[in-house]
Amino acid sequence: MANRVVMAPMTRSRATSNLPNELLVEYYSQRASAGLIITEGTSPSENGVGYARIPGLYSTEQINAWKKVTDSVHEKGGKIFVQLMHTGRITHPLNLPAGAKVVAPSAIAAAATQMYTDAEGMKPYLYRKLSVN
Repeated sequence: MANRVVMAPMTRSRATSNLPNELLVEYYSQRASAGLIITEGTSPSENGVGYARIPGLYSTEQINAWKKVTDSVHEKGGKIFVQLMHTGRITHPLNLPAGAKVVAPSAIAAAATQMYTDAEGMKPYLYRKLSVN
């Protein structure tokens, strides 16, 4: 690393349709002088998205979009590492991609009661226990 400064992950909620975009390219490249950048929580699965507008890393389109981010950081001499994050029960179906399901490790409801959705504003948490066939 160029220095001992590590930029901690911070959720930006700027990834429209869970796709890293030019806002993320600009945001991370502006911080390339840190010794290491750890990205915001990034979902490894469509079932793990959770919050509105968080980036994913489960499709070819998302991988290619992240390449633009990492290339811009590398061009400025920076190092970047992705933080994988599956939100589990902290989600709402309105924040998930089409066909995705709420997947969590237990049937215990989250302590918080509401979550923001782009489609309908604040909504109560909904929980469905994953059924394993």
